[in-house]
Amino acid sequence: MNNTPKSINIIIGANAGDEGKGNVTNLFCMKEEPVLGILTNGGPQRGHTAWNGKVRHVFGHFCAGTLTGAATWLAPSYMVNPMQFIREYEELLTIGTKPRVYIDPRCRFTTPWDMMLNQGSRQMDGTHHTCGMGIWETYQRYADTNALPIGDYLTLTETEKVRYLVGIRDRALLRMKEEMSGSTVTKWLSTAKSRALLFRFMADIEDMCKMKAVLIGEEILHMYPHLVFENGQGLLLDWSDDEEEAVYTTPSRTGIFEADKLIERNFTGQTVQACYVTRTYLTRHGDGPLGFECHREELDPRIRETTNVTNPFQGHFRYGKMNTEALDARIRKDFAGHGQNNTWKLALAITHTDEYSPGEELLQASRTYDERYLIGGVGRTTVRN
Repeated sequence: MNNTPKSINIIIGANAGDEGKGNVTNLFCMKEEPVLGILTNGGPQRGHTAWNGKVRHVFGHFCAGTLTGAATWLAPSYMVNPMQFIREYEELLTIGTKPRVYIDPRCRFTTPWDMMLNQGSRQMDGTHHTCGMGIWETYQRYADTNALPIGDYLTLTETEKVRYLVGIRDRALLRMKEEMSGSTVTKWLSTAKSRALLFRFMADIEDMCKMKAVLIGEEILHMYPHLVFENGQGLLLDWSDDEEEAVYTTPSRTGIFEADKLIERNFTGQTVQACYVTRTYLTRHGDGPLGFECHREELDPRIRETTNVTNPFQGHFRYGKMNTEALDARIRKDFAGHGQNNTWKLALAITHTDEYSPGEELLQASRTYDERYLIGGVGRTTVRN
């Protein structure tokens, strides 16, 4: 494999997630030579849908180009969930795909107790601004304690691993007693105390890191001729230090920031394309602001949502009319944050064009980008110009 990549692409959601990044990633991974898909932020709460003409899969832990043969590297800013990793890995095996996966040893990892705190607290307050995957709890645990990244955890003895996880569990139990009440706390405390859960989780970590994935750092970026950085969520969910805004954002950088750090640190003089993705209309899954919100039928009754279904944690999938000026402004503001070691190109991918045609204002704005892509539904026609 080459030391210098032939192409570097970054896929970034321009709105509140669910823009069609999986389909776009799949498009960029269609190469005759090996491709490395890099998951740069968040965790498996992402739901990136891809279709290879035969099977459809919603990706969380793996690059959405996996069905094309792309490998996956979970970058140091990604939060890995061993339980969800094993589940999705086995799902991919059942559809005839054996993924090649690499994990940076610096990755944070989510425990079942993070997920329980997340889901239980949302049951108590009745809000809908989470996926129930424990992302915020994982972020907070690593910020507030001397939590170990996955690579350091694996260096512990078996006794030390048990002691470390019991410490996480016991702190979670204390929070449950303080923050939950009634049948909610009874349900979660009973499950959280299970020794079977503790040892099953330990086995999942070992299985993930020693049987199904390889631990490797940034040197892997120099081992593949094509790199596709695949961001989760979208610019409207980018982490905010503002306490009020942070309630409706995600504890990770959803824009160019994480990919830019890796690229600028490892390469000089390369051409990098940052491709921002939007539907022809706005969407949001969960609570939080959504400008120009409307009913789906006001856009087009043909619109059908198969991935983002109503669930106890996010609630209903919501729709809004596009504000092209605001879209363009947030994309260009984020893109302006790239480094100077490489040549950067700006692209716009407009998805779901078969459901709701892009307005003239959006089409006109797209013509000002270095590249633009008009994409229908999963597996539908793509026009590049």
